[in-house]
Amino acid sequence: MTDANKILVSRIKQGDYQSFNRLFFQYYRSLCSYVSSIIDDSSAAEDIVQNLFVKFWTDRKKITIHKNIESYLFKAAKHGAFNYLRSETNRKNAMEKMSLMDFSDEEYSTQEEFLQKLEECINQLPERSKEVFLLHRYEGLKQKEIAGKLNISVKTIKNQVWKSLKYLKSCMDIKSVS
Repeated sequence: MTDANKILVSRIKQGDYQSFNRLFFQYYRSLCSYVSSIIDDSSAAEDIVQNLFVKFWTDRKKITIHKNIESYLFKAAKHGAFNYLRSETNRKNAMEKMSLMDFSDEEYSTQEEFLQKLEECINQLPERSKEVFLLHRYEGLKQKEIAGKLNISVKTIKNQVWKSLKYLKSCMDIKSVS
C-alpha cells in the first residue's frame, strides 16, 4: 500500500470524515460500474456500493487492509454483488412458488368470498407496501416504473412486493402447489 493510502486509511480509522469522503468520491463511480457489470442492475449496484461504504465507515476501526485500499474495496464490492445475486435467486424461486398457489381451497366457496378476503388482507398491509403491491399487481407497472414514481430503489420495490406476497399467502392461508 502506498504511503498516501496508508495515511488515508489511518485517518479514516481515527474518524476523519473528510478522508472518508475523499475515498468515497474517488471510488464510488468505478465500484458502481464494476458491481453493475456483475449484476446487470445499476440501481441495485448503487445500493450495494453505498452499503459497502456504510459498513466500511461503521467498521473502520476493525478493518485490516493487507495490500491496498483499491483491491480491498473491489473485493468487498464483488462479495456484495455475489450476495445480492444469491438473494435474488432465492427471492425469485420463492416468488415463483408463491405464484403457483392453489386457489381452490375449500375455505373459499365462491370467487366473491375469495376476492373479499383478498381485499381484507391487502388492506392490512402497511400503506407503502399496499401502494407498491397495487401499482405492481393491479396497475401492471414494472418495478423500475414504481421506483421512479415513488422515488425509492428498485431493490426496495422488489422487497416490498415479495413481502406483500408472502404476507397475503399467510393471511389467505393458501398452500403452495408442489
